[in-house]
Amino acid sequence: MDPANSVSDASLLMQARWLCDDPYFRQVVWRHGAHLGTAADAARFDASIHAGDQMLLHSLRHHRDANASFAQYFNVALQQHDAAQQVLRALFPGRSDQVSVLDFACGYGRLLRFLSLGLPRVNLHAAEVQPEALDFVCERFGVKGHASPGAPDRFQPGRSFQFIWVASLFSHLPAAPFDAWLARLVDCLAPDGVLCFSVHDECLVPPGHVFPDSGFLFWAQSENDGLDTASYGTTYVNEAHVAGAIARACGPGHRYFRIPRGLAHEQDLYVVAADPARDLSALSGFRRGPWGWADERTLSDDGELHLRGWAASIDDGALDAVEITVDGVLHRCPTGLPREDVGRVFADARLDASGWEFRHVPPRGDGPVRVVVTARTPADERALVFAGQFERPDALRRPVPWWRRVLSRAFQRRRA
Repeated sequence: MDPANSVSDASLLMQARWLCDDPYFRQVVWRHGAHLGTAADAARFDASIHAGDQMLLHSLRHHRDANASFAQYFNVALQQHDAAQQVLRALFPGRSDQVSVLDFACGYGRLLRFLSLGLPRVNLHAAEVQPEALDFVCERFGVKGHASPGAPDRFQPGRSFQFIWVASLFSHLPAAPFDAWLARLVDCLAPDGVLCFSVHDECLVPPGHVFPDSGFLFWAQSENDGLDTASYGTTYVNEAHVAGAIARACGPGHRYFRIPRGLAHEQDLYVVAADPARDLSALSGFRRGPWGWADERTLSDDGELHLRGWAASIDDGALDAVEITVDGVLHRCPTGLPREDVGRVFADARLDASGWEFRHVPPRGDGPVRVVVTARTPADERALVFAGQFERPDALRRPVPWWRRVLSRAFQRRRA
């Protein structure tokens, strides 16, 4: 983090970690997930985030809002978990709980905290180049760790895996390591194994930048301050380049399956099987789920809560409403406000009217005002659009009874 903002950054991180430790918000996160396990699993759900987790720190730096960053961190984690589970269940029907899984480049376990609840931990493995992160996930989530060196040929886990998941690694690699790591991970697959990895498609290249004819664009910059940007930056590719890399790793004409915006409604997912003849068409039913964001999130001194944002499903299009819970009371807020920017980003005109706005004065009470915004599809898929708490202003505080004021004054006189 920027030393100039060290005090405020430390405060934001502390606020976000308080939310993680709060039983109310742990339950909020759990209720927004799918394929998470039983009630017993919910009781042992660990929402703690390591102080060095770059995914949370990057969000805090960008948004300067602990509530929004907490919600974003877990919303992405839950969608990633749902995506991984969908691939597992589609390609290993009826036996996904028996499959050996490697979460490669696992970071601080944003996915493993959920996989370790719904799948047997004995089947779960983690690989990471950052020793502190690897130690954290092994200790907290009970998985087997494999140190990942910088060079692909030095990664020797000593075994093969049936399912290798790689989120947000190939979206950061230069061209040569991109090919080398793809080939190495394919070599780590069991005969019935599949590799699933994510990339930034060329459609995500920011305006004003030219995407080269080679189909590969690399910038030496990323959100991870702890890694050398020359070897871990930001990468954009087109499908032709990925297909070529798969052919170089697996042989000409090797099958793959592409899921556009399959990870966090941003990165594309590519699935490659060790067996070149394996049918991957079961993935055609993949669902990305709902998504959204709260651009405005304030509670004024006079007690008005103001929330504004968007919510939609890129599977189905517009949603009728978002669900907003304030201090436990549910409100339905209709969508339909203009958000051409959302439609433009997703290249989907169905999302042009995905906006919503909510103004509300909560009743008087004690403690913070707790707010949760949920996007829900008719299929009961859920996205955690926003979650957090606001300090309750004086205008919303419950009046102090006269007898408590008398006792307080008497106590103050005795202390004096």
